[in-house]
Amino acid sequence: MLQLGPYSAWVAFDGYDRRTYATEVSQSGCCISGWIASEREKKFSVNWHNALRDIPLEGVVSIDGVVCSTHVMLDKSTRPLAPDEISISYARSSDLTRRDFVFSTIQVTDEDEYLHTIDNQYTFGVIELELWRLAVSNVTARQPLRHQYGKPSLEPQILHERSKKGGSHHVKFGEEYISHPSTVDLVTGMRIDKQPFVKFTFRYRSMGTFLWGLHRDEMLMHVRLL
Repeated sequence: MLQLGPYSAWVAFDGYDRRTYATEVSQSGCCISGWIASEREKKFSVNWHNALRDIPLEGVVSIDGVVCSTHVMLDKSTRPLAPDEISISYARSSDLTRRDFVFSTIQVTDEDEYLHTIDNQYTFGVIELELWRLAVSNVTARQPLRHQYGKPSLEPQILHERSKKGGSHHVKFGEEYISHPSTVDLVTGMRIDKQPFVKFTFRYRSMGTFLWGLHRDEMLMHVRLL
């Protein structure tokens, strides 16, 4: 779990908080980051909690550089009975279907048709949650959530072996399944700030790579102590 003041966030597998390592807080005090170990074909959720709910906040979840969810947690005075915790585990693919977040292994090939992937810039290995302060102008209660088509999606990746990303993990959207549209409060408003009010960053690596990194850091610390 990562925490800044009354705001906390975590990535969960099977309903349990994934342990976060090597936590760092920015000099500004509004950004916090840490590392988690990912597991192939494991579904997960991105969760956050607001202990105060004194201001309206927009939450934006981005995975591997793709925005996967935007949502609003209203302040307690506006919605006193609303939950103070939000969990995001899927992206909508249509008004009636969803696809879950799933860790997957990047596939590599020596086929020439994938040579163009060598020099591409990728943002694999990063899960971000941004919280933005909102100036709310209107709230329309209990409206059906309509899917916005044409957004980028997270699909299985095949890269050329010279990209040197073989065995690395990324996130894909899982198999599509039926789910009726949610009913939500539709919020109209504007962001107050030019930068996120709070930002959580989870960097993930496959279990083997992650454990090797921890072991290496422990060895370096031991050498320094000697």
